[in-house]
Amino acid sequence: MLQCPVCDAPLGQGLLPWLLRCPACGFERSTLTEQLSDPCARAAIDEKARAAALGELRERNFRTIVGVLDRLRPERGTLLDVGCAHGWFLRAAAESGWTVLGIEPDPEMARLAAAGGREVRVGTFPGALKPGEQFDAISFNDVFEHLPDVDEALRACAKALRSGGLLAINLPDARGPFYRLAHLLARAGLRAPLERLWQKGFASPHLSYFTAPLLRRLVARHGFRPVHGAALPSASLTGLWSRLRYDRSSTLAGSALLWTATCALLPALRLLPSDISLEIFTRPAAHE
Repeated sequence: MLQCPVCDAPLGQGLLPWLLRCPACGFERSTLTEQLSDPCARAAIDEKARAAALGELRERNFRTIVGVLDRLRPERGTLLDVGCAHGWFLRAAAESGWTVLGIEPDPEMARLAAAGGREVRVGTFPGALKPGEQFDAISFNDVFEHLPDVDEALRACAKALRSGGLLAINLPDARGPFYRLAHLLARAGLRAPLERLWQKGFASPHLSYFTAPLLRRLVARHGFRPVHGAALPSASLTGLWSRLRYDRSSTLAGSALLWTATCALLPALRLLPSDISLEIFTRPAAHE
């Protein structure tokens, strides 16, 4: 039986057959790991449409994250971005003075990320690291929720970060209005929105869904101390249509309905908790 990584309680059945939920703390995990090697799942996404959909929003969020890292560590240093995808975060960090390295399992994405002359290794974390390699900052941008073993990743971070180094994780937050609404709809029998948020049917499904407090509890168990927490925007009008259409299985009518509803809700969403949280931690120096 799988145990909760946050509190060690046994995971029980969740809302849907492929979901597990911790009855003690509410952490959720999926059993969608078989999609990681499914060629049909890889073909489900139009990558050009996804880049158009997410580019502006993520680049804006990435500049915000880099700005926080700069304030926390004015001397900059070396930064590892795990799962660097198109390389947008690498570019923002490099432009701000960081010496950057990316790790990306998809060879085509790695090629795009390296196009600006940045070093990108094809592989997974921590396997792509050299023995004893260490950094001043490690970032997981929309990546941590895809990891099969979050404890293994955090143990590797503790080894790969220098004392006083920074660990930045931005990821979906289950307290957000989109996730809460999707849960309510799934209880009523409409599963598609919740399946989409978990990226069911995609080659890189979400395997975990945290809230910021649960993430802090998990990371603290590995010796890290929180130094910054904030919400990030999760939706914008720019790129919204492409975001709804990059799933090749989506219908035109369904996308149009969601686009209209989201546009109507955008002003209200600014007053509600965000669906994305940024949490930054430090690995305390040995004398602390």
